Amino acid sequence: MQKPSLIPLLFSASLLLASCAPAEEPSTTEPIRIGYIGPLTGDAASFGTDTVNGARMAVEEINAAGGVNGRQVSLIAEDGRCNGADSASAAQKLIGIDKVSAIIGGQCSSETLGAAPIAEAGKVVMISPVSSSPDVTHAGEFIFRVYPSDALKGTALANYFATSGFEKIAMISENTDFCMGIHDSVKASLQAGASLVFDESVEPGTKDYRSLFARLKETDFDVFLVNGQSDSTVAAMVQQFRELGLTQPIVGTDTADSVTLGQIAKEAVEGLRALSVPSLSKDDPKGGPFVMAYDEKYGTPQVGLFFAALSYEATRLLLTTMVDAGTEGPALRDALHAHTGYDSIIGTMTFDQNGDIAGIPFALKEFKNGVLSEVERIPLN
Repeated sequence: MQKPSLIPLLFSASLLLASCAPAEEPSTTEPIRIGYIGPLTGDAASFGTDTVNGARMAVEEINAAGGVNGRQVSLIAEDGRCNGADSASAAQKLIGIDKVSAIIGGQCSSETLGAAPIAEAGKVVMISPVSSSPDVTHAGEFIFRVYPSDALKGTALANYFATSGFEKIAMISENTDFCMGIHDSVKASLQAGASLVFDESVEPGTKDYRSLFARLKETDFDVFLVNGQSDSTVAAMVQQFRELGLTQPIVGTDTADSVTLGQIAKEAVEGLRALSVPSLSKDDPKGGPFVMAYDEKYGTPQVGLFFAALSYEATRLLLTTMVDAGTEGPALRDALHAHTGYDSIIGTMTFDQNGDIAGIPFALKEFKNGVLSEVERIPLN
């Protein structure tokens, strides 16, 4: 079967870019430079691969439609390596040397929090596609994200545990901004009668969890919440959990929402449920064209299409907002806050006063035969 062309993906908003005049910006033929920060190497590189591909798709489509007010867009990608120090260095290069107008990133919460002070000092807008730590809410007035906060995710997980009858929760968390944000949110949100009966943290890079699971085996618990920074960490945890004969249900979060996880730990993840954002498929009325175009260009995503789609839409939102607001940071920031609703393939997006997204729900998914499928939507209250 011949795969669809990318041409139908030139959405109407993109088609308007070439004909609109900038608000207060002098005309120029110089390209608009925007940056990208994400984990392009290391254990979390799967997230970086998908999100940078999503950003590139958006830039290529908008350039093909004439650019932003006649100016082409150049995407400069830097490796944040899923930590604050490397992300801060990437932000310093992008802002100080490359003179970018805005940044798509970070992806890991540590990246966003590490780069935020540099973006704030330079008055450069940053939009993170997938950072979810509650700390991002207060990272600065130029910092936005199109992914729900883990403060909400903790409530959703606590609701799921309550409706499933899970009262004794075991959790092992990787000591990162993302994972500890989930840890704190879940702990604060547990309903009456529920408690963390096993609560341990490990340092990033840990590969052997057998001593922890040997202790866990002596504990009376109902469900294991695997709280790792990357799908490779989650894979190691669940494989060793099952190897030691532990049979309780496993629940994960965003990092368990991974195509790769089902490939490298197929038997161990069978039945695992992950709370993440909703899935996309070629049958979606709005998202279907993106799904097919991504498959044509990049093949199967390493994590999930929703992550690529969030980056794609964050980039489109940024560039379409520049049409009227220009590329200067303060004006761009104000225009994003004032946006009454961006109609995207993943929902209608608006930002609150802290730059947090509204309009993106959660979904519960389950692995069956190595494939993760959506089971139900989880209410937040």
